[in-house]
Amino acid sequence: MMIQLISEAENLAVGLSEVRDFLKISHRDEDAMIAGYIRAATAACETFTGRKLIKQQWQLILNDWMEDVVQIPLSPVLSVDKIEVWQAEVFQEILPDHYLLDRTSYQTKIQPRAGYHWTVPEIEAEGIKITVSAGFGADRNDVPHDIRQGLLHWVAAAYDDGGSAGNQAALMAEKLWQAYRRVAL
Repeated sequence: MMIQLISEAENLAVGLSEVRDFLKISHRDEDAMIAGYIRAATAACETFTGRKLIKQQWQLILNDWMEDVVQIPLSPVLSVDKIEVWQAEVFQEILPDHYLLDRTSYQTKIQPRAGYHWTVPEIEAEGIKITVSAGFGADRNDVPHDIRQGLLHWVAAAYDDGGSAGNQAALMAEKLWQAYRRVAL
């Protein structure tokens, strides 16, 4: 399985004004740097928790189905946007009423509905494309409060430039994120 980002999140998980307030900064001179810290904090959080924060679109590319149930290695999955299989020299879409999305399991799964079987691709490699949207939602208010608080602490640690207060802030960020961490079982 190959996975690739199709479209990045359109919004930041915490706002510049929110960070300025948290850091007690009254000027806007460092907004570009702070926005970079927010993006870095988001990446750190997504890596630590194994979850995407703000809605983004990803594509999984498979050679074959291997089995009926396809596990999606992203969390949380908001939607399956499209499933396509190579047939008759083009990618053809599988209609949404032919499969089920199971978000209740620890790892999101897609499986064919009763009476339907996955169409076998007519090429040996990269014959299946599954496009999904992942994240807590499209807006920063969709991201859980404690994750957002952790992002603020992480940005404070970066802004502090690694001093002892910065180290404490980074540890606080991870403590706030811990409840959302996905572990491999």
